[in-house]
Amino acid sequence: MLQRNNHDHVNFMARISRAYPALAALANSALLKNGYALIASAGLTSVLGLAFWGLASRFYSPEQVGLGAALISTMLALGNISQLNMGNFLNRYLPATAKEGVRRLVLWAYALAAIAAAFLSTLAIIFISRITPELGFLREQPISAAAFVVATVAWTLFALQDSVLAGLRRATVVPIENAIFAVAKLLLLTLFAGSSILGAGLYAAWILPLPLLLAGINWLIFIRFLPQHRINGEPQRADRRALTRYFGWDYLGTLASMTAMGIAPLVVLHYGGSANLAVYYISWEIVYGVYLISRSMGVSLLAEIAFDKSKLHRLAVDALLYTIAPLAAVVLVLIIGAPLLLTVLGIDVSFTNSTLLRLLAISCLPWSLVTLVLAVHRATGRTQVVALAQVVTLVVVLGLGTPLVVAYGALGMAAAWLIAHSLTAVGLLGDLSRRLGPSGRIDLTLRLLSSLARIWSNVAPRRHSAPPLEASIASFCAATGLATPAAQSVREFYRESDVRTGMFRTDDAANELLVFKASTSPEGHRAVTRHIERSRELASNPAFRHLDFAVSTIIASSVDPSGAKLAERALPGADGRSVFAKSEQYLSALTQAIDAIHIMHSLTGTKGVINQDWLESWLYYGSDIVCASQSHLLGPASRAEALAVFQAQQREFWSGRSLSLSLGHGDFAPGNLLFTSSPDEADVRLSAIIDWETATQDTPPGLDVIFLLLTARALRSGEDLGFVVRRFLEVPQLSPEEMKAMAPMRATLEESYGALTDPAVLRALCGLAWWHHIATNLTKSSCFADKALWLAINIDLVLAWYGGKVNAAPHKLAVGCLRRQKRNTSATSSYPIPAGSTKRG
Repeated sequence: MLQRNNHDHVNFMARISRAYPALAALANSALLKNGYALIASAGLTSVLGLAFWGLASRFYSPEQVGLGAALISTMLALGNISQLNMGNFLNRYLPATAKEGVRRLVLWAYALAAIAAAFLSTLAIIFISRITPELGFLREQPISAAAFVVATVAWTLFALQDSVLAGLRRATVVPIENAIFAVAKLLLLTLFAGSSILGAGLYAAWILPLPLLLAGINWLIFIRFLPQHRINGEPQRADRRALTRYFGWDYLGTLASMTAMGIAPLVVLHYGGSANLAVYYISWEIVYGVYLISRSMGVSLLAEIAFDKSKLHRLAVDALLYTIAPLAAVVLVLIIGAPLLLTVLGIDVSFTNSTLLRLLAISCLPWSLVTLVLAVHRATGRTQVVALAQVVTLVVVLGLGTPLVVAYGALGMAAAWLIAHSLTAVGLLGDLSRRLGPSGRIDLTLRLLSSLARIWSNVAPRRHSAPPLEASIASFCAATGLATPAAQSVREFYRESDVRTGMFRTDDAANELLVFKASTSPEGHRAVTRHIERSRELASNPAFRHLDFAVSTIIASSVDPSGAKLAERALPGADGRSVFAKSEQYLSALTQAIDAIHIMHSLTGTKGVINQDWLESWLYYGSDIVCASQSHLLGPASRAEALAVFQAQQREFWSGRSLSLSLGHGDFAPGNLLFTSSPDEADVRLSAIIDWETATQDTPPGLDVIFLLLTARALRSGEDLGFVVRRFLEVPQLSPEEMKAMAPMRATLEESYGALTDPAVLRALCGLAWWHHIATNLTKSSCFADKALWLAINIDLVLAWYGGKVNAAPHKLAVGCLRRQKRNTSATSSYPIPAGSTKRG
């Protein structure tokens, strides 16, 4: 629930987020923002590059175009080699390098690349006449030779700075930089038409913008971006051997890839002739721009995983899905429009030529998978796999492509690329499947389905058919004597619940900001009723009147057979989810939240012994709904068996323990915490704990804290809670930050359970916190029981750890979940109150 003291206006970005969730998802994801920025840069460069050469053919003679093209292509080739693969190196290590070391790393990369560029360009000038006689004038003209060396160094650094920006997660600057460069080239191309500066005006137009852009972009890098550089967690410290191994294997793979791309056209020329090469080269230039889609997203993926490895799974799946969508669209356009595109480019539209372009376009699909998988391997240090995959691609392209070119011309080389990428993709997938094992494959399938569901909800958000909340608030205010809501002040928060929630400002002198809740089902009725009861208990307890943070304050309420409604005072502060997501604020926010709930536990704790009644109410509450729910991961028998194992383990741990049982929040997650911050946002303070509707009076110590840690991990990793719980059960270990934040109540927990390093203690607390969350969700809203994917991830995936046998292969699981995934369509009409109530009610 968002409760802020400044909700009297709805800003532009909030309106955009609600109207266009897909744009909000893009803006909030560094992976997508930087990835699509690099894709936009590649597309812009390709389009404006075609414009450059189109104008060059009009303004310059064929001899000048040929000379300029030779100079530029030589410079580009030398620049690519001179970068020494430092681009991947920077993308991998910059995001995890501390501020004091990142400047040194960038300067070392620049120095090595500049030295290599100067050496190789000088060497090229010495031997250029033997390779390309037309460029022999560089050796004979010292000024032209010096200009070529300087230009090559400048171009190398210009290309490398894009990797610096990507490694600093500032890739949104790259398309702006390249757009300025492209436009400047076009202007200078027109200005220098017909001249012979540096051998050709065309070459001069290309290199003269470089110094100014280098100065401007590196001013941003060193003066603005590096001082603002932040890392997530502890800085990465890799020894020299690890760095050398990473660099060596990755460079070997890059050389193999460059060799394949460079030699393939020569094979076509040698065995197919110049006519075949012309069609192949132009088709390759078109498709290479499409190749850059997945490469750009791969660069962003590498940087984001290096920045925060806890998000690896979510980032990898999102990168794949968000790359495949635009890539498949472009490939489809090329397949359909191949004849038209070839006609526009002046190429003979034959079946062979159209098929060649189509095969190269289709090869982009397996290539995208290869690129993204290799980005993950780079991020995790498995660069041997990177080298092997690219060497295999080289061997297949040249080994298979040569006889195919002899038999079918340039079409054979296009087929070789498609086969090579497909074989490499199959090999990488096979290796991934082997390393994951059966449970890992199920986990990956669920992650893919979860990301697909999230993408679909952003692209096609659910339209709510319920009547506007204004009418309900107005009738409630009239019935309870509250001032009517001010015009245009009502804002509703949509969430998966049987309780409609909104915010409004009263139209009176107080002009008070209030939160409004109204039930829409029997489950929602019970939830709102509990909220009212718990808030009154909190307000009446004198121990809570001197806390440093606020709790719920009900202003008005109504409970009758037609529904339950309430209005409570909106509390000041920012949503804890935004605070916990910031690395610099995370530890402070976590420590304060744990200290606050520890204080509340201490004020309300009563010594007691865990007896049979407590076990029945905590371990079996909601069991009937769980057993009746259906997903496609565990069958009814397997779920019941795993649930019995879970309950038996919990009973063994808790039964007979003497503990201080106290008031527990029940949903102590970042979204229910509010924080205020200092003007520079460097420091935060817990201002309120909200939404007490699932609070209980017999909560064991540490349960709220463990749930907070689990939900904070889910928030920071971007995963569903079930994935986080399953991983915690597999590896029950607290991070150094979590141990530090738990210091205020560590003595209490160790007195109650023993050492917090004991896996049995952590698993028991994790299991009970998870079960309480699942049970309360299923009983407070009917929508969850209809969601096959939610059930599979948050219930069956966890129960499977306790011994449930998975009864579906990954593909069957995917089909089943997609067929049964439903949306919550809770009615908003009145309803009778059911007889009886549950323990939590």
